[in-house]
Amino acid sequence: MSDPEHGPIDPPVPLPQEIAPAESVPADELWRRPTENPRVPLPQAELFPAWSGWDLAAVLGFTVAAVAVFGMLAVGVAQVATSKQHVPLGELATNTIVVVGSQIVAYPVVILFMVLLVRSKSRAGFWQAIRWNWPGTAAPAFLISGMAFALMVDFISRYLPIPKSLPVDKYFSDITGAYLMLGFGITLAPLVEELLFRGMLYPLVRRAAGVTPAVLVTATTFAFIHGAQLGYAWAPLLSIFVVSVVFTLVRERTGSVAASFLVHCGYNLALFGALWVGSGHFRHLEKVTN
Repeated sequence: MSDPEHGPIDPPVPLPQEIAPAESVPADELWRRPTENPRVPLPQAELFPAWSGWDLAAVLGFTVAAVAVFGMLAVGVAQVATSKQHVPLGELATNTIVVVGSQIVAYPVVILFMVLLVRSKSRAGFWQAIRWNWPGTAAPAFLISGMAFALMVDFISRYLPIPKSLPVDKYFSDITGAYLMLGFGITLAPLVEELLFRGMLYPLVRRAAGVTPAVLVTATTFAFIHGAQLGYAWAPLLSIFVVSVVFTLVRERTGSVAASFLVHCGYNLALFGALWVGSGHFRHLEKVTN
C-alpha cells in the first residue's frame, strides 16, 4: 500500500486483460476514463485526497444552500401555478413534485461545485482525483450485487421494529410522485451521495484515522442525513447504517467510487422495484405506505 501522504490510498478496480497497459506503471496509480488515455497515472507527489476538511465543509454548506434556494424557488413557482386552487403554502412545501423537483435541479449544480473545487486543489481531473475508477465489464455485477443486498436487508428488516409509517412515506402519496422518486432515487441521489460520502469524506477520515474509523464515521454520517426521513427511529437508522458500511467497504475493497455508486443504485432499484410490484405499479400505494 502506498504512503497516503504521497499517493493513492487504495488500488483501483482491476483492468480487464485486453486493455491493461503495456508499460510498467504501478497498479495503484492506474486510472481510467472513457474519453481519455487509460494509461495516465496520477501525479506521484500529490497528496491524496487533495482537498481538506474545510473544502468538504464548503461542499456541505453549498449543498444545503443550493437545496434551500432551489426549494424556495420551486415553492414560489408552485404557488403561482396553483394560485387559483389556493393550496396552502405548507402543503406546497412538502409536495413531492416540488421537493424532489427542486433537488433534481439543485444536485447538478452541487456536482459542478464539487468538480470546480476538486480541480482547483488537484493537478488531476475530477474523476481521477475522486477515484471514480469505472469498473468496466464488472459494472453489471456490482449493480446486481446491490439488488441482492437490498432484498437481504429487506428480509432481515421484517424482524426489526420498523415503524409502520415513516416521514419519507409522504413522498409516495400519488403515482406521479412515486415515479419521480424512483427516477431520482436510482440516478442523481446515489451519485451525489457517493461522491460526497465515499468520494470526499471517506478518504479524508481514512488518511487521518485509518480504515475502520473512516468506515464507521462515513456510515454514521450517512445514516444521520437520512434521519429526518426515517423519523430518527433506531431500527431503520441501524439498517441504513449497516447499508452504508457495506457501500463504504465496496469502495475500500475496489478503490472505486463508481463501484459503490453501482451497488447503491442497485440497492435503491430493488427497493423501488419491490414497492412498484407491491403497490400494483404505484396505483395502490396505500397498501404499502399505510
